[in-house]
Amino acid sequence: MVLDTILKVKLRLKGLCIFAGLFVSLSFGVAQDRLELGGYVGTSYYMGDLNPQQQFYQPSLAVGGLGRYVLTDRFAIKGTVGIAGIKGSYPNSKMRFPQGDAPYSFNRKMADATLQMEFNFASYDHAFVSSTNFTPYLTLGLGTTVYKRFPTEVGKNSEQTVFILSLPFGIGAKYKINKWIRVGAEWSFRKTFVDDLDVVGFNLPINPEDPYGFNNEGNIHNNDLYSVVSVHVTFSLLRRKTECKSGF
Repeated sequence: MVLDTILKVKLRLKGLCIFAGLFVSLSFGVAQDRLELGGYVGTSYYMGDLNPQQQFYQPSLAVGGLGRYVLTDRFAIKGTVGIAGIKGSYPNSKMRFPQGDAPYSFNRKMADATLQMEFNFASYDHAFVSSTNFTPYLTLGLGTTVYKRFPTEVGKNSEQTVFILSLPFGIGAKYKINKWIRVGAEWSFRKTFVDDLDVVGFNLPINPEDPYGFNNEGNIHNNDLYSVVSVHVTFSLLRRKTECKSGF
């Protein structure tokens, strides 16, 4: 009885040690390639009262940096900080306002920061599967946009820097070139909850506090949004120390 008990205890301890060893080795292997840093460059454009639905409307330059923290081969957390430009003009051939055809245009630079979750459609950069080097993905998160807001009262000329909430979402694809370098492309939108990204001041004779009624509830786009289409390059800061040559 004593001998059987000792053997059972030894077997359980041995099994526990094997399980712990596998857990540590798997956790260590997966954790080696978690952090990526890099940048993106592309184009940005606006959608709102002056452009209800046209994609790639009067595009401007967009640049920024990004960091990605990999949770698993299917999920990652991504943060971005960037600068985007938007612009628009009126009249144009796509639409007409009933208030008239007084010339109007804007050209704005904005800064934004986002925190997003990436959902990979396929297993990507698996610790023990060398063929998982490409995947399309969806991205969704929260962000903030910083810009200069023009005064809403006649007689006040000083602009005010404001931080507004945005909802970034989009699609993309990424490819692992080697152990250190990854590249990708993304088409994302920033949905805002303001309607004055296209308001540039009191330069119209028609109701200078609200040119063309941009803030009216009945307009096509109550809230403005802008899009960023970009390509990016990231560099892995933590490379795996061990590789599995046979797949798993």
